[in-house]
Amino acid sequence: MVTVLALLLVSSAASVAQPAWACGCGAMISDSSVTISAETSIVRYDAAARTEEIVMRLSAESEEKDAAWLLPTPSEAAVRLGERGWFEELEALTEPRVVTRRVWFPDLGFGDGDGAGAEAGSGGRGGAVEVLGERDLGPFRVATLDADDPEALADWLSGNGYRLRPDLEKALGPYVEQGWKYVAVKLRAGSGTLTGELDPLRVSFASDELVYPMRLSSLAENTQRLHLYVLGEHRVRQTTGARMRLAFAGQVTPGQVDSPQLRTFLGQGLFMTELIDGGIDPEQIVDDYRFTATDDEPYRQVVYKREVVRFLGMPAGWLIVFTTGGLAVALGVVLLMRLRSRGNLARHPRRPSP
Repeated sequence: MVTVLALLLVSSAASVAQPAWACGCGAMISDSSVTISAETSIVRYDAAARTEEIVMRLSAESEEKDAAWLLPTPSEAAVRLGERGWFEELEALTEPRVVTRRVWFPDLGFGDGDGAGAEAGSGGRGGAVEVLGERDLGPFRVATLDADDPEALADWLSGNGYRLRPDLEKALGPYVEQGWKYVAVKLRAGSGTLTGELDPLRVSFASDELVYPMRLSSLAENTQRLHLYVLGEHRVRQTTGARMRLAFAGQVTPGQVDSPQLRTFLGQGLFMTELIDGGIDPEQIVDDYRFTATDDEPYRQVVYKREVVRFLGMPAGWLIVFTTGGLAVALGVVLLMRLRSRGNLARHPRRPSP
């Protein structure tokens, strides 16, 4: 879920077989039968208060019932359930502007398309992991963690049912060195399967910069797909990470949405920058994604829709072509007949009457 450090499925029965690592949407999964189809997040940053909120939504396809993932944050995070409807409302606000082009001929397909508290645990190799809080949220069991050693953090995760890939411990190192905290999330037993759109999680934390954790997605084996709605006082531009495509930029006010919770989230109104990347190469991910404010220039995608002009049910262009062609043929026949008639007269001139 959101550049999750590790999304891992844990088998209920012991197995000696090595897990088949499959990756997607910034998540690492220990079962190749799971497909992550989308990762979409709403990110709000308050530069004055230096606080950030990430509302994360992950879509998956699987029959597995036991799942877990880990999210790093610059400081201790508060976690609660998010609202499913927020994503649909923001998607509707940022829909491309449709411009209809009247054309005489239909597209034949040859061109481009239109476009709570727990005891602290100790690592076995000298470090310590502190469980800052643990609670149940809907289908999830959520724990916030602190660690002063990546090996200890990996040991704690392994000891608490997180099946880790061998290189995850090394990848956790930079976060531990920077003093980051972690949100560990499990799908509780009896909460269904890891399939469809999981309930969004809303994670809030203090941060001196607008940052979206992505570093551990470099461990993925498959192309990553990320969709962000970034809300703040100004439009933002990306300063680190693989470049994402701008899809929308503009002011969003509470009066434009229906959800009372989303209205509160927007406050008096915020500038929203929508960024999309449907194909991030994991090898290109060497850092978290950071953003900074820029000029508030609005932007909206334009989609051109082709509308074929018709007459009597036929595309007008083809009707003109066929009509013109028919007239040309008829004219050609008339001219040919006249030429033949003149030829016959030349060969057989009429004799004058006696």
